[in-house]
Amino acid sequence: MSMTVKIVYVAALSLALSSMGAGNRSGVCGGDNPQRAREPGNSLIKSGGPEVGRNIAKEDDRVRAVLSRYVDTGRIAGVVSVLSDADYNETYDCGGWADIENGRPIRTDDVFAIFSMTKTFTGAAVMCAIDEEKMSLDDEVSKYLPEFAGVMMKDGSKPKQPLLVRHMLCHVSGFRGGYGIIDRDIPLREVARKLASQRLEFQPGETFGYNNACICSAAACLEVAVGKAYEKYLAAKILGPLGMKDTTFWPDAGQLKRLVTAYSSDDTPLHHAKDACAKQLVFPKPHRVYPAASGGLFSTPADIIRFSQMLAHHGEWKGRTIISRGTFDGVFAVKQTPAGIKQPYTCGSWLYGDWFGHEGAMRTDQRANLKTGHSRVFFIQTENKAGKAFFDLKKDWHEVCDRVQGTPHTEFGN
Repeated sequence: MSMTVKIVYVAALSLALSSMGAGNRSGVCGGDNPQRAREPGNSLIKSGGPEVGRNIAKEDDRVRAVLSRYVDTGRIAGVVSVLSDADYNETYDCGGWADIENGRPIRTDDVFAIFSMTKTFTGAAVMCAIDEEKMSLDDEVSKYLPEFAGVMMKDGSKPKQPLLVRHMLCHVSGFRGGYGIIDRDIPLREVARKLASQRLEFQPGETFGYNNACICSAAACLEVAVGKAYEKYLAAKILGPLGMKDTTFWPDAGQLKRLVTAYSSDDTPLHHAKDACAKQLVFPKPHRVYPAASGGLFSTPADIIRFSQMLAHHGEWKGRTIISRGTFDGVFAVKQTPAGIKQPYTCGSWLYGDWFGHEGAMRTDQRANLKTGHSRVFFIQTENKAGKAFFDLKKDWHEVCDRVQGTPHTEFGN
């Protein structure tokens, strides 16, 4: 199987950036892992320089042109795009800045907080436990976490049906609220205990209510089912086999040097993100940090494309089975929200048309096409309540990706 990696440079020439002290320097897309490029069957193609990118292929130029339009005018600080076809051929396009104040160009091995993209990893880990016959979506949550056995409705009555693992993974538990994930200062089991002390607002399985604490509680169930800490099981079953060495809940000193700064995207002069999510980018932490199964991972575009490729190949990555085809197609790739609920959600992931994936709170994103085998990854760090510049760029990026990858246009609801 022939595989290539293409890297394209995007110039970042913006008066808006200059006004913040960065000067008239360009972003560089030169951070792809050189070890990965030297794998058999790969060829690393670099071109251009820090000032102007040189076209490698027509399709590269089309994606690059879209990114340039936003970066060069100062509407977006920095962005990375990665596309992959069904044969694992990857094309990287990026431009702008990871850190404007220090003049650090954005790279494909820069570290981003991926927030809710973590949910898909949690879902994948549960699929591995299903493969091992240690867990089922139809299991009652109380089988693993007894504190949920006594959960009542808000009026004091018993729910019509018990809470299932499926309900927790698909945001249809009936709970509203719960413990937040930004501080990440309590373990998964404690998040679950706090949730179990609340009453249900709605009957399990009848309404959709996005809930981070429920995903964390599902991960607590997983820990009991497999007899291993969530983060260790995730590393053993997903991150390790995929070679995702920069995907972690705890960035080390070297990774923190590559951490991307979050900026605005609201068509005002670029400034630092100021919302609550930006707290996740502040180090060192004043307390012990626990893994948040609903939104605590940090990763790189070069890592996430591997995960996306695995999803696009229905649980397989370059000949290695991560999730069995039967479990992937029969469980993971199936809308798990009940028929009466319109939201197309499965276990930690959205399903729009043939696309499988999830966006993060600071607007990182990955989508895997289950029909064609294509993958696409979009990495940026901006405020959760992103501005017009972000939404314009994301729309234009998806449209040009559809033309490049030959996929039908799909409207993503998240």
